[in-house]
Amino acid sequence: MRFKGTLILLLVFAALGGYVYLTDFYGKEARDKQEEAKKRLFGGEAKDVTELSLENAGRTLTAVRKGEKAWEITSPAGLEADSEAWDQLATTFVEVQKDEVVKKEKADLAAYGLDKPGIVVQAKLKDGKTQSVLIGAENPKKTFNYAKRGDSEEVFLLSSSNASSFKKTPTDLRNKKVLDFESDSIDAVRITSAGKPDIEIQKSGSDWSIKKPLETRADNAEVLSVLSAIQFSRASAFADEKIDDKAAGLDAPAARVILHDQKAGQDKTLVFGKSPEKDKYYARDASRPAIFILASEIIDKAKRPVFDWRDKSLVRFGEAGSSGVDQIDIIRGTEKLSLKKTGTEWSTTDGTKLQQAKVMEILAMIDSEKAIAFDDVAKVGGRNGLDKPRLEIALHEKGKEIARLQFGSDASNPAGVYLKSANNPSIQTVKRELYDKLDVRQADLAEPPAAPAAAPAAPSK
Repeated sequence: MRFKGTLILLLVFAALGGYVYLTDFYGKEARDKQEEAKKRLFGGEAKDVTELSLENAGRTLTAVRKGEKAWEITSPAGLEADSEAWDQLATTFVEVQKDEVVKKEKADLAAYGLDKPGIVVQAKLKDGKTQSVLIGAENPKKTFNYAKRGDSEEVFLLSSSNASSFKKTPTDLRNKKVLDFESDSIDAVRITSAGKPDIEIQKSGSDWSIKKPLETRADNAEVLSVLSAIQFSRASAFADEKIDDKAAGLDAPAARVILHDQKAGQDKTLVFGKSPEKDKYYARDASRPAIFILASEIIDKAKRPVFDWRDKSLVRFGEAGSSGVDQIDIIRGTEKLSLKKTGTEWSTTDGTKLQQAKVMEILAMIDSEKAIAFDDVAKVGGRNGLDKPRLEIALHEKGKEIARLQFGSDASNPAGVYLKSANNPSIQTVKRELYDKLDVRQADLAEPPAAPAAAPAAPSK
């Protein structure tokens, strides 16, 4: 009984200890929040800010809230707002914290750089009130800035990080999006480039196809990569007000990228003009007046030859990828070597076990290798030797042939081997190295014979 009573007391003390710990822990958290709230210069929430005005480096920018997240720059007129940047500025304003108070009563503002403050931020709120903060010089250690509220004489220290949050240029607060779209909604791409044929690419299901200057499969990953680059690209700067379309070379564009937005039912057009400096171009969204400066990445991609947009894969496997292949035929004229998969093991039709790693290497090479050139005009035969292929690789899945690669003569420009695939109407050139690695015999793939058992040791005399 005494043991049972002791155990109950221990459990009670443990529960009390836990309660005290949790109370102290959550109490401290609450106290910390209260202390933080006390330090906040204004308080409230960002959504309560309906207008913001920022004076910085001799310029004043003003924007008003339009809806929950959208903002519109009202001064100077004609600038498109980066709503996310303005919303972040509103959040920074209501959360800004003051540190040590330097002077409670009226002070010589010039001593703190507050007679002509470097930054002035003013906010109008839903309740009709206006609040502002003036930010002056740095303290001697350059860890804080002197600051004051617009409606108070008190001078206090503001952390340098808080102060720098308001050091925004017009470019920081302008809409720097190149084009506004979602990649999933684009179903066609057209590229026009001075002195080069137009390129047109269309989407069908999840695949992309080139329609001009020839009809063939497109490299899905390449198209999606370019769309992603445009979607997330941002202007590095904006052209001077004196620069018009003619001065920027946008009246006779160096290139256009036209994206058809299926959901919006309209084209989104990016126009490129002259290069104001190395690796940068003037550019404009055709639906917006602002001329911006953009890094050359997108125009460099747009001006590439059609070869770069083509699907250069040798085989397009199904959902299972190359792992779905369960038979490989290696054919040289009348000679045929069949490799068959049972479970996870490979063997020949005569039951010879094969080295799994070497068979998988064959499939991996076929899956990863790319054509290095295309001939869209030549026919099978003649110099390409594809009328009598010297090597054929046929791939099967569940009894059905899914691909056949036929290797012909050596190619010279570029150096390699001619290839014909049932999956592609054009004659391709591939690296000679691929042909050499696929030109294997049974002996190259077979499991090495087991080492003979060691002879029993001679009895000791």
